[in-house]
Amino acid sequence: MFQISIILYAIVVVIGYLWMRKKMKVTYNSNGPLYKHINRFHLMGELIIVAVSLIALFYTRLVLEWRWEAYQDFILVLVFLHAFRSVVERRFNKESKQHFLSAYTSVASLLLFLGVELFV
Repeated sequence: MFQISIILYAIVVVIGYLWMRKKMKVTYNSNGPLYKHINRFHLMGELIIVAVSLIALFYTRLVLEWRWEAYQDFILVLVFLHAFRSVVERRFNKESKQHFLSAYTSVASLLLFLGVELFV
């Protein structure tokens, strides 16, 4: 039942993402297949977030021996990454409206994190 609800949630999030992208006429101009950083500040900020989160995960799992089977922390790292991307896009690349999609993804990931934490 849990896997089915996660799959349905993912389908709803993807449909909402595509609908927002079409409705708001968001342009996506990346030269690569998946992802392009806005500028060097964005690249360094995301690297710092990932490094700090890996150190925190290592510390809590191996040193403090907390939550060995927890996978929700990965979702929380994604929330922070998308929120940071949304703020940077809003600040440096406002005309593309891509920050709305990043904020939507951040909120959807946060709701997924809260749902998994509360109901599992």
